[in-house]
Amino acid sequence: MSATHLLRSAYYVLETALLAPGIVVHESAHVLACRATGVTVTNGPVLNPFGADAYVDHERVESFPVDVTIAVAPLVVNTVFALVAFSLVGFAPTFPLALPCYWLGACFGLTAFPSAGDTETLFRTARALPRWGQPLGYTLAVPLRGFTKVPGSDGVAGFVWTFVCFGASESLLVTGGALP
Repeated sequence: MSATHLLRSAYYVLETALLAPGIVVHESAHVLACRATGVTVTNGPVLNPFGADAYVDHERVESFPVDVTIAVAPLVVNTVFALVAFSLVGFAPTFPLALPCYWLGACFGLTAFPSAGDTETLFRTARALPRWGQPLGYTLAVPLRGFTKVPGSDGVAGFVWTFVCFGASESLLVTGGALP
């Protein structure tokens, strides 16, 4: 085993350990979306601490709306979890007791965006839409797939999204739940 492989594995173990709650919720959101849309889950969620991937195996999806739903489910679910975790900071009596809320909020925000594997079938299912629906399908598929194909884009977006979620939760706490 090469030194590069060992370093990469050590990084993935550390990353998985730090972000495990967010990764588990991300993959569970895929499972939830599969169940909500009638897609059979065949294996998962699987957490791979020595690799860059965590995943859910499910039957082949032929419907574009179902495919998009499964792909973006983590963005919705992880965002809700991040908002709740950051909102709980306001109820912690001291800063040290708020640290788990900050950590969980960051875990959920950092892992909210779909990965390249989550969007890999979007073009195939968009192509299967009726001819009149294909322009809308591609209008959604192109930016989603393009975004996830850029190396590190989900991580950078997750970093920014974490701050957006934190700011939104702070705003909700300050205004008593009413959006300004």
